[in-house]
Amino acid sequence: MSANWAEENLNTIRALMERASIYRRALAPVSIITGILGIIGAGAAQFTGLGVGGSSFAGYWMCVAVMTTLVGFMVMRGQAVRAGEPFWSPPTRRVAQAMLPLLLAGFLMGLLALRDVPGINPDSIRLTALWMILYGGALHAAGFFMRRGLKLFGWIYLLLGIACLFLNEFELMSWFNESRAHLLMGWAFGVNHLAYGLYLRMTSEPREME
Repeated sequence: MSANWAEENLNTIRALMERASIYRRALAPVSIITGILGIIGAGAAQFTGLGVGGSSFAGYWMCVAVMTTLVGFMVMRGQAVRAGEPFWSPPTRRVAQAMLPLLLAGFLMGLLALRDVPGINPDSIRLTALWMILYGGALHAAGFFMRRGLKLFGWIYLLLGIACLFLNEFELMSWFNESRAHLLMGWAFGVNHLAYGLYLRMTSEPREME
């Protein structure tokens, strides 16, 4: 039994290493689409006044996140079908399992914010910073199964989230307030994803883009 388990793990690790370039290729369009949707979501909320403060902010962005995740899954599944490969393969499950704990923590944090619990709910800037930190940790965990670029991208989110949290807690920058929380989300999860996706697209080898 243990021998079979060890063999399965070795095969999974080997497959992950061999498919690193495939994951990189898949990330490019997903990151670009995620970035575009994030920017659109931030712009729509900022100019219409939707989801300002408290539970409204958390609810709005959780809806955007769910929609973006569904679109991303559709894109990745379409790529797998065109390549004649299974979508929910053992390597893919490993990556999902690595990201799940911190993503689940962010989701639960959003659910708590929806309840407007006195003394527990973070303000919109703090919630955004905490989401960035958790998301960065999830990307860093997934990066152990891919090329190092994803781990570096995760570190960017971690450091930016910590910086935003620090500036907000000590009120070192007046720009950080509820009225600009949507812009911060658009920059964090929109502009950064778009830039990363374009970087992947431009640096991919020709055979990776086929």
